[in-house]
Amino acid sequence: SAGTGLAPFVSIVRDDITHGRSVAKTCVIHGVSRSGDLGYRDELEAMERDHGLAYVPTVSRPAECPDWSGTCGRAEDCFKDEGIAMLESRIGIESGSLSPETAAVLVCGLQGTIGESILRLSIRGFVPAEKKIRKAVGIPDETTPSLFFEQYDSDPVIDLEDPEILSHLRSGLGLD
Repeated sequence: SAGTGLAPFVSIVRDDITHGRSVAKTCVIHGVSRSGDLGYRDELEAMERDHGLAYVPTVSRPAECPDWSGTCGRAEDCFKDEGIAMLESRIGIESGSLSPETAAVLVCGLQGTIGESILRLSIRGFVPAEKKIRKAVGIPDETTPSLFFEQYDSDPVIDLEDPEILSHLRSGLGLD
């Protein structure tokens, strides 16, 4: 999640805990500009401590937060190779095993966070659920989605007219 996009994830984790469902394999990534913007931080840290939630707060402007010693960068940076390795370790799964067969990814935020997440995760075979993207990329209807998003701005998350982007997605999803 990015910024206030965290709210649905807090709700999901609260509901799981309230109903006795394990959150031990759940990871909440929260990207913000400054550490003071980490809403629900105390609650999420308590859920991590008491219930096994993997909570990854990340700050994109660490120079403005001299006391910050945690993860730096944007939320979608967690979907780069080194970020994936960190997530696998935090969740407690075998290195190299984060895949559509073992996980579903939900992203909530602005266009940039969602678009970059889709591009980075397509390389690992994560299939977007969004119909326009599926149609533009040529994803067969029977292919199970594993990447979902909720957007709070109106800009397209990726440029579906850009042949380079479409080629990247097709290649990552094994459709070329």
